[in-house]
Amino acid sequence: MELIADRATVAGPHVPLLPPTSLVAPPRRVTMVTGPPGTGLTTLALALGGRIRLAAGAVLLDGEADARRLRRHVQLVDVTDVSAPLDEVPVAFAASEQLALAGRPSGRAPTHQLLAERGLEHLSAQRFESVEGPDRAVLLMDAAAQRTATRVLVLGEPDRFGGDPSIWWARAEELAQEGLTVVVLCASGTASQLDQPVRYRLGEIA
Repeated sequence: MELIADRATVAGPHVPLLPPTSLVAPPRRVTMVTGPPGTGLTTLALALGGRIRLAAGAVLLDGEADARRLRRHVQLVDVTDVSAPLDEVPVAFAASEQLALAGRPSGRAPTHQLLAERGLEHLSAQRFESVEGPDRAVLLMDAAAQRTATRVLVLGEPDRFGGDPSIWWARAEELAQEGLTVVVLCASGTASQLDQPVRYRLGEIA
């Protein structure tokens, strides 16, 4: 599915939470949007997922401006204060919770399988904050991708935890090749690390 933001704007009490922003995220591609860490990127994620009211502009999924359809098909991954697991919960609990949110079996066996696939089963009893940043992003993307209705992943600032961004970028590209539309929200410095051209920026109309 193609996800488009056309001058999407979200109002704030004094200044816009999301200044007018445009982007086009085609299917089977990873689309990067850069901006300063914080409220703006979080608000953009909410707008792309149909989870906040726009003051102006539109967000379209395959040409339709339908918030309910966005909420069904767009999965927000590790967005701060929205879909990010709590730091203090055990890794196994966080993984189980993410599977449950994706509407998948979330008992001990599927949770162990998800962690084992990422080589994280040895951390199952530790706090979720102990997971390295790149491993965290990959784990949460994999859980979100298991939701049957998921067509779009919006990955919120995976670079905020440090580590090698090429690890989660490679997994994002794999998921895109499997048929998903993937949007990554991150800092401009991360794009430079990845040697990726930046076409879309927060607060810019392409």
